[in-house]
Amino acid sequence: MIRVARKLPLAAAAVILPLALASSASALDPEGAAKVALKRASEKYLATDFTSASAILKKAAKACGTSRCSAHTRATLLRDLGVMQFRAGDRAGAQKSFADALALEPDLTLGADYEAPDVHAAFEAGKGGGTGGAGGGGAERAEPPPSGDFEHTPATEQKVNTPLPVYAEISSAEITQVVVKYKGAGATEWTRLAMKRVGQGWGTLIPCGAVTAGTMRYWIQGLDADGNAAASSGDARHPFEIPIRSEIASQAPHLPGRAAPQSCGESDVEEGHPAHGEPADEDHASAKADVAGPSAYARWWVGVAGTIDFLSLPGGNDVCALNSSAAPVNTQGYYCTNPNGSDFPSRSDGSQNASLVSGQAGQVAGGLHPGDLRALVALDYALTPEILVGARLGYVINSYPSADAAVKEGHAYGSKIHLEARGTYVFGDAPLAHEGFAPTVFVSAGMAEFDGHVASIVSMTQKASKLLISQPVNVWLTSGPWFLAVGGGARYAFSPRAALNAALRVNAAFGGSTLLTYGPEIAFQYGL
Repeated sequence: MIRVARKLPLAAAAVILPLALASSASALDPEGAAKVALKRASEKYLATDFTSASAILKKAAKACGTSRCSAHTRATLLRDLGVMQFRAGDRAGAQKSFADALALEPDLTLGADYEAPDVHAAFEAGKGGGTGGAGGGGAERAEPPPSGDFEHTPATEQKVNTPLPVYAEISSAEITQVVVKYKGAGATEWTRLAMKRVGQGWGTLIPCGAVTAGTMRYWIQGLDADGNAAASSGDARHPFEIPIRSEIASQAPHLPGRAAPQSCGESDVEEGHPAHGEPADEDHASAKADVAGPSAYARWWVGVAGTIDFLSLPGGNDVCALNSSAAPVNTQGYYCTNPNGSDFPSRSDGSQNASLVSGQAGQVAGGLHPGDLRALVALDYALTPEILVGARLGYVINSYPSADAAVKEGHAYGSKIHLEARGTYVFGDAPLAHEGFAPTVFVSAGMAEFDGHVASIVSMTQKASKLLISQPVNVWLTSGPWFLAVGGGARYAFSPRAALNAALRVNAAFGGSTLLTYGPEIAFQYGL
């Protein structure tokens, strides 16, 4: 037992000592660790994880310091770090890393894995501007965006192969034309693109073929009636700079009141979208800009809807009793029917009415009661990304019987068909083109039945036997055919083509009398 116990520490030492030596060797060999870091960063680059790749390279460069790795290795770390920063949109950081790498090794070239026109141009621009630092560290402050005569807020970022919206406003009446001059990553010449009127300003889309990974540069120029430059924001030496990335974290940029443009397919690049510095077909590009806004949301919306009405019924006694002209004597406007829907009392003779017992001829306690149900189909047309106009056609359930006294006397519509014209406003910035919640309001007018009823009991005295008998009746308050309605609620868009609407509507029906009802409306619509 003693011999075994003595062997255990020796066995543990045999395992732990090599691990400790390996760890120490790694710490003493930053050159080897740097080569491993370069390989790992390359793998991250292929996975477009530029942030993780940058972190790996910075750590290795810090471990190398100014003398613990060869100049070539330190330069290679800084060069590759510059590539990652450039692809992530950090132009200032990339420029410094490239310059520092070239200061260490002036004849350094880009690795084959990173060779691309835009990266190559940025790498060449770094020649002659290095500080010789080893770690590439230190906070870099990007230059502030250029100012000028236009009110313009540049996009924070844009996704590759996706048109880049540019919008600007200017109050000067002298300006009759506005152009944007842009240069995508790797382009050597500025491309001129005419802007068109959009709302209160000028807007266009830089075509997707020019929106490649790296940095998009552009500036805006205003021209007078003679075609002379009269205003500008930025210039060729101080352009706006927008990072172009494989994926973006911020909201996709868009022109005011229009949807964010969709990414283009390869066919779009082939059919008229210029890449890099090739001349643009201005008419084609402007046409694409005009189409990209309005057509990015559905114009026609079809759907189904359902509503339920509630109304407050006033209290009343003897509401079924008639006068000598066979008209209800109650002042609330009530009409009574038998459970089968026929008039009560019967208008064919006055015997039922004469046999009613006073005080027991139909009572209504009053209060809130459910009214009609409506099943509707909806059709709307989007005039703008916020405004819809349309119609509703449907069927009214639980309504007053269509051939009875209230219809004949003009106090009810008598039809179960619901016809409605409607205008809807959806709040937000191009809400019809975006997913999520948006408040809504609407106004409408049309023809439909609006009513409510409660059950009651009436008592009558038989003429021959003098016996008192009782029977159930329905007591109705009804109006039509015309109505006005207003409502408000929320719209939830599952996608730019499918939305659920929920609203509270208030209806004012009038014809024979005025009747107010209110209740919820639920609708599902699909955009075409």
